[in-house]
Amino acid sequence: MSELRRPWFTLTKTGSVLPPALEIAVGLLGLVVQALTLASDRETPGATVIVMVVAVALIAQGVADLVWWGRDGRREAVRQG
Repeated sequence: MSELRRPWFTLTKTGSVLPPALEIAVGLLGLVVQALTLASDRETPGATVIVMVVAVALIAQGVADLVWWGRDGRREAVRQG
């Protein structure tokens, strides 16, 4: 297989699982913390919503990266050269 044309959302060049998994973990952590902040009875700043959007974007990007590399043997093709 010739050079794979990776879409813009894939961050890894080799199909490594660790970077997208870390993105998902950090996104989930941020989402949980911000959801708990919103659930408290205190007044919350507008930045809380922005952080939640960024957290959801991180999760979506990590999942998309894992799905793209998992299809059609792309990960194995890049590792074989």
